[in-house]
Amino acid sequence: MFCSQNYKFGVIPKKDGYTIRLSLKPGYLTSEQLDAISYIAKNFGENKIHITTRQGIELKIKFEYLEDAERILNKVGIKLGSTGRRIRQIVACIGAECPNSIGDSIKLARIIHDEFEGIWVPKKLKINVSGCPNDCTHYQFCDIGICFRYILEINKKECKECGKCRGFCEIDAIDWVNKVIKENCIGMGECLKLCNAIYIKDRVISIFIGGKGGKFPKKGKFLINVKTEDDVIEVIDFIIGLYSKYGKGRMYDFVKNLGIEKIKKRLKDEILIR
Repeated sequence: MFCSQNYKFGVIPKKDGYTIRLSLKPGYLTSEQLDAISYIAKNFGENKIHITTRQGIELKIKFEYLEDAERILNKVGIKLGSTGRRIRQIVACIGAECPNSIGDSIKLARIIHDEFEGIWVPKKLKINVSGCPNDCTHYQFCDIGICFRYILEINKKECKECGKCRGFCEIDAIDWVNKVIKENCIGMGECLKLCNAIYIKDRVISIFIGGKGGKFPKKGKFLINVKTEDDVIEVIDFIIGLYSKYGKGRMYDFVKNLGIEKIKKRLKDEILIR
């Protein structure tokens, strides 16, 4: 007998049982949730817990224990999921706990999870959230990538023309002659430690779409900078709506076929981001 969500969502049939995939809130689990997962692994399966590449959990269990496992998981707030044509386990870095953090990636990822968990999409869809441009979560190589970053500028009056910034930036984003930050700046902010003339003009959340990993990885296309978590939800809702209406393949193919500039125009026309 299959669970209430049916085997296609969170349940993978095997010859000698099922592999169940858990739909987890990103970032952390409670001790009660870990106890429940451990109990299922020990009593219903092989006493093993598989940690997936997307920070998720899979458990292999015997056929007859599927409904019992789902019931125990539901009691601690865990559903089966993250399979099929759905939004997969959302990946987040450690965020606010990291000294390089610009934003709380775990908080944002959990908000996204609560808003979009289990919804249908044309093909599987992966969302990664990074607290800074260091890209520990590979946010540029997934369907929807989200990154906190700084918009930096140089106060020309404060610049002493000492030349310390020359060659300091690894991506050559500082024009020390004209005293400007170039467009290729990723917004990490390491230069803030070097020069008092460089300052934070703004803190934004950058959203990219259409990246992919695999044998032939491709970087996602920049879509928009927004300010708040609510803005991120609004943009993701727009992306998923457009993708669900016109998409047939993965997000990479959708962006390639429709064109990033057309998507940007639709975004600008249909939603208001202050």
